[in-house]
Amino acid sequence: MRFLIVRPFFSVEKFYFPRFINESLGAEYLTAFLDKEHDVFLIDALAEKWNNYWSHPNYPEIIFQGIKPKNLLKKIDEYKPDIIGINWPFSTQNNSIRLTLKTIRDWSKDVPIVVGGPHPSANPEKILEDYKEIDIIVYGEGEVTTKEILKNKELGKINGIAFRKKGEIIINPPRSLIKNIDSIPFPKRNPKYYNNYSKQYFYEAVYLRLKGLGLGHEINNFITSKITNAPFHALYYKIHNKRNRKFLPAADIITSRGCPNHCTFCAIHNMWQHKWRMRSAENVLEEIDYLVKNFGIKHLNIQDDNFNISKERTVKICKGIVKNKYNITLLAPAGAFVPTLDKEVLYWLKKAGLTELRMSIESGNQKVLREIIKKNIDLKQVKLIVKMCKDLGIKTEGAFIFGIPGETIETMKESLSFAKKTGFDRIVKFIFQPFPNTELYNVCLDNNYLTKGYDPNKLYITGNKCYIKTDKFSPQDVLKIVNRNF
Repeated sequence: MRFLIVRPFFSVEKFYFPRFINESLGAEYLTAFLDKEHDVFLIDALAEKWNNYWSHPNYPEIIFQGIKPKNLLKKIDEYKPDIIGINWPFSTQNNSIRLTLKTIRDWSKDVPIVVGGPHPSANPEKILEDYKEIDIIVYGEGEVTTKEILKNKELGKINGIAFRKKGEIIINPPRSLIKNIDSIPFPKRNPKYYNNYSKQYFYEAVYLRLKGLGLGHEINNFITSKITNAPFHALYYKIHNKRNRKFLPAADIITSRGCPNHCTFCAIHNMWQHKWRMRSAENVLEEIDYLVKNFGIKHLNIQDDNFNISKERTVKICKGIVKNKYNITLLAPAGAFVPTLDKEVLYWLKKAGLTELRMSIESGNQKVLREIIKKNIDLKQVKLIVKMCKDLGIKTEGAFIFGIPGETIETMKESLSFAKKTGFDRIVKFIFQPFPNTELYNVCLDNNYLTKGYDPNKLYITGNKCYIKTDKFSPQDVLKIVNRNF
């Protein structure tokens, strides 16, 4: 079976430009899991042309990033797949997915299209209703499910899928999660894509430096008016090459799946349920060893939702990095699990190369945390962690969300006050985005909190708009608080 996996080009609203990309670890894991029994090929249409930006007449407000549809079509035609799988991460990529589906269907009306990822996992029935080009939705964890599809197992007997049968949409029971995730092969990384993932760090570093000088708006305007300006992108690389050499190349890794928290705003549980499964420290260190020796990595982004839930495992991984003298830096972009952070864990994280610690606090009001967000964080402990990080020389970042249904203007001000007094080196303020099929989204529907401008296609986590209006606050109230200087 010739199975083609496509990570589509991305759609990026102009306010969110430029967008920095990560490895498509989900697609790389799936490729590795299947390629021993099938002819599997991955097209990462974003990574292959990550610095190629283009527009489309049907989407005037959007800049697309990656391979253009006509070039994607050429690659598909060269491979001539028996079945095509599409990775669909977020609702913000709906337009990109729609354009990709049209491109594939213009090429063939008959090749089956299978779609998986966080967004279709949230509501597979609606996806099949709205996107007639799709034949099968894989919802939840995808490796074993996709393997059964490729074996031509009868669709009605495959757990974890939704499909059409005689015009009717069938939703099969969910699939049990893989118990031992050490058994899953390491992601199959393409050296060509990998080099592009690392190149973008030059671009990002320069952009952030210019933004820090107050030139971010001007840079955005210049790039969006010159979206195919290749020499300009090349200049970005050249300027920052030498300064960042000691941190490059970089790689992404996932050491666990899922999250034990029950945050009411989060849609990740549609994918991983309310469970957390970890790879063993030995398995993680084996992959790090592979990346260091085969790709020469000097920086590692740990992309787990919460990587340090097991204190014992965290310390063991850190000690292994130190013992093996990998001489790398670490970062956990999604943030750390606060309850298991203590002096010992922070000491070993620092020794292993952690330079900055993000804590997704969400609110500076304990009642909002416990009763509305339902997140297990003790604000007193946060203050202690920040102090310990300062003593160890680890920079800290506190992330907060404003405009959550159930909040008041007063509780939002308390978050600002807590963020300021705690002593974070950097504070990030997010506006609540009501993602479909989450607990707080349902609260919004039940209470008519969504504004007329609400559009799930525009729900960027770092979005600059508020779509919630309650009897306690308006969108304008939220924006005023978020844009307030300390």
